[in-house]
Amino acid sequence: MSDPVELATRFCRVLRAEGLAVGSGQIIDFCRAAAELEELYWAGLATLVSDRDEIAVYDRVFRAFFRGHDSVSMPEPQPDAPSLTRTADTAGLADPSDEDADQQVAMAGYVELLRKKSFADCTEEELHALSAAGAHLPVATRRSRRYRAARKGSPDFQRTLRASFRTGAEPVQRTWRVRKRRPRRVILLLDVSGSMAAYSRALLFFAHAGVRARRGWEVFCFATRLTRVTRELAQVTPDEALRRASDEVVDWDGGTRIGESLKRFLDGYGHGGLARGAWVVICSDGLEFGDPQLLGQQMLRLSRLAHRVVWLNPLKEDPAYEPLVRGMQAALPHIDVFSGGHNLAGLAEGLAGALGPR
Repeated sequence: MSDPVELATRFCRVLRAEGLAVGSGQIIDFCRAAAELEELYWAGLATLVSDRDEIAVYDRVFRAFFRGHDSVSMPEPQPDAPSLTRTADTAGLADPSDEDADQQVAMAGYVELLRKKSFADCTEEELHALSAAGAHLPVATRRSRRYRAARKGSPDFQRTLRASFRTGAEPVQRTWRVRKRRPRRVILLLDVSGSMAAYSRALLFFAHAGVRARRGWEVFCFATRLTRVTRELAQVTPDEALRRASDEVVDWDGGTRIGESLKRFLDGYGHGGLARGAWVVICSDGLEFGDPQLLGQQMLRLSRLAHRVVWLNPLKEDPAYEPLVRGMQAALPHIDVFSGGHNLAGLAEGLAGALGPR
């Protein structure tokens, strides 16, 4: 387990041993606040302290526990804050029965801490932890022609009529129905060119989790050519899946020809039914080395086939970013959702609203 999670969990156990009511919910809230505020002291004060009398205890535990950690800013000392000399001992005073719960909370907190960390800065271990979130993305659905019984909706005349036979042809019991929902196909088009090298591996981790957890997911990689990698990503372990996908993609870290790759996708798969009525998610920085006019034409074709087109651009990590490059300018008129894709929070923002029921 990485240092941030281990420190956060041990720190909360010390507070619990010192008498503060720190449970699983508080640990998760602490991790979320730390990711938002980027100030560990104030994040803990806001989420782990429930009474004014606990502030002094929290303050001395924090100072003793995090003393020597350069990455943790220390507040000004309070005059009445005694020193804590048994940090190492009290770290192990938690009830052994709580250890499994703490481990689960720690892992959830670990992901929360990583939500806003750029994929470009993540270690291999952190990418493995984040990849599990791909299995919990919302399911894209569409309304079916079939109906199911419901407590409210449109009147179900056939069932109401059948029920009336038991009550002398009087429609005493009225029934209702709604349309069933079926999964909608999701297609991921992942840019693995050189300019996306810092992000493409993380995006493939998510794609692997999505393919394993959801039916109807298709994944393609592109740089100067298009490669379908759905079968390769269906492997059990992410490392094996990425190894097989890398063997298939011969233009990894190459140039970027988005327009030509989209044309190959639409000519070979899209008009054959794969893209029709599907969610199409393009993960790319939009740095087109080919003809931007061709990209605009293919995006227009894609928008007419797909149910919705989502573009996730990791360059939106920079608050000052504007989509001024020729590729993005050509693509923007045909995009339904344009969001960041540089970290877990950006992916969630771009996909949560996009993949919900429609």
